[in-house]
Amino acid sequence: MITATEIIAAFLSLHPHSPANNCIVSRREVIEEALNTSQTTYPQMPIEMFATIGYMETHMGCYGNGNWGAPISARQRHIAGPPARAAAILWRSFEVCGNWEAAARRFRTGLCGHTTIGDRYSRTAMQIANSIRMEVNRQKANNSR
Repeated sequence: MITATEIIAAFLSLHPHSPANNCIVSRREVIEEALNTSQTTYPQMPIEMFATIGYMETHMGCYGNGNWGAPISARQRHIAGPPARAAAILWRSFEVCGNWEAAARRFRTGLCGHTTIGDRYSRTAMQIANSIRMEVNRQKANNSR
């Protein structure tokens, strides 16, 4: 199981020159709390998938006044809501679509099916989530030596 602390460390390691890094470090506790809450609320949702979506949308709240990208409501489509809203929408997308790649696509476009924008977004999300998983495993292996 991957922890929120490991997720943050992996992001910082994989993206050392991201302009969001200072914000991620300064908001680390808030980000970890959002990740932990999502894991408690949706224990079958891979924490790295939720972190990836949050990163792709708003750098885990650093470019969204603490919000994580999912619309705050159906009536306010272009106003990002809090992390709990993003987690709920990502989980619902998984339930509707049946796999995480399609769930990422639905999170971004509202559709499980293929679209040019959705496919690019979901492929990128899967690549980032996989690279996080591999980086966490690499760091664990290095720490156990």
